[in-house]
Amino acid sequence: MEPSSRIAKARRRVRAARYVIGALAVAGFAVFGAAARDAHPATHHAVQTAQDDQVAQEDQSNDSFSFGSPSLGDSGSALPQVQSGGS
Repeated sequence: MEPSSRIAKARRRVRAARYVIGALAVAGFAVFGAAARDAHPATHHAVQTAQDDQVAQEDQSNDSFSFGSPSLGDSGSALPQVQSGGS
């Protein structure tokens, strides 16, 4: 077998580097995806729902602001009166 040329050795190093870079990229993507999924608020839905329900109940019990009773005013009509004029 004849000795490897410098070009053949360089090609092997490049091929090995591509495999290493590809493996690191796949691993990094998987870690990023797992971190993004863990950080997303929808993944913690069961815990958040219980806390949100408790806060909503407290807000409803402390709600002292109201708009009063609904009324239509003196006109007795819920629709506004519009006049149109000819030109």
